[in-house]
Amino acid sequence: MNEKVLIKMFSIGVTFVALAAAPLFAQESGGQNANGYVSAFGGTAWAGGNSTGSVVFEGGARIAPHVMVFTNVGRFANLQADLQPTLDATTTALSNQGLGITAGGKLPAWYGVGGLRAEIPASKHAYPYLLGGLGAAHLNPKPQLAFASGNMPDGSIPDIGTDVTTALVSAGNYAAPPASTAFMFMLGGGVQVPLAPHWAVDLGYRYSRIAADSMLSATALNTNAMTFGFGYRF
Repeated sequence: MNEKVLIKMFSIGVTFVALAAAPLFAQESGGQNANGYVSAFGGTAWAGGNSTGSVVFEGGARIAPHVMVFTNVGRFANLQADLQPTLDATTTALSNQGLGITAGGKLPAWYGVGGLRAEIPASKHAYPYLLGGLGAAHLNPKPQLAFASGNMPDGSIPDIGTDVTTALVSAGNYAAPPASTAFMFMLGGGVQVPLAPHWAVDLGYRYSRIAADSMLSATALNTNAMTFGFGYRF
């Protein structure tokens, strides 16, 4: 699914919710002039053509008319597509040595970002916003190499499908990428739509770029996430 399709789906969703919602709390303290907010999001992130789950917890405080400072903590469940090139290079190198390996694994990532969020005065029915921030992501690759054919470095022949990751690392045939922390920036936008006094649903899009260690990935890790959240404005 490409970015144009994602953006189109997002626009349709925002329009539908905005039209369905009533102007329930535009004049309340938690309305358009709220001093801050807290929100929880769930959604799907796309990276390297694969999708994975995404969760974010976010809070913000107003520092100027239509401008808030925000901070969040989130997690991508598995950015495996960004780990796969490293795994493919490993299987090719081992194949040249006469050892057949099936490579897989996971790449979960926790992150924290802080920045600015600009709310766009549009209507009392919805509160559109744009945001941008800087932070860091902790990447914890978990590669898994399974035996397929040939002989192990010590001459043994395990059962097909046996996890031989530790054995290959110990033998010096594979250098597993270590856990690392990398610089990250995030850009995005969305809309909060009131449901009840102080309470609103939040539809959003987030683009993230993580400057991963070169041992893990030759290029930066890029994600596009669609999020749906529920928040409290105060």
